[in-house]
Amino acid sequence: MSDIEQISDKMAELQKLRVAVVGLLCQENCKLLSKRQRVAGKEIEVMCAERDLTGSADQTAAQAALDQLYLEQSVAQQALTDTEHETEKLEALLARIATDISALCQS
Repeated sequence: MSDIEQISDKMAELQKLRVAVVGLLCQENCKLLSKRQRVAGKEIEVMCAERDLTGSADQTAAQAALDQLYLEQSVAQQALTDTEHETEKLEALLARIATDISALCQS
């Protein structure tokens, strides 16, 4: 196989990989947006529960509800952080693929 054929085959492999990574990145971005919305919703719920705590007749129940919301908010925030890290990994992979493609074009 000649050098040109090898470069062409490698380029085709990299292009296929790039398309697959872009697809995965799109999926991760959709998850990311959904999780951001979930975190924002939990933040609103927490603010409402904090407000309700000050005016509640049953402070114990209101505090328990607030504590539960803090826990749910923490879990949602951790899920968001995990998805952000996955997105960053995919973006870094995509950048490496682009660099490899550029290097092949130069050769």
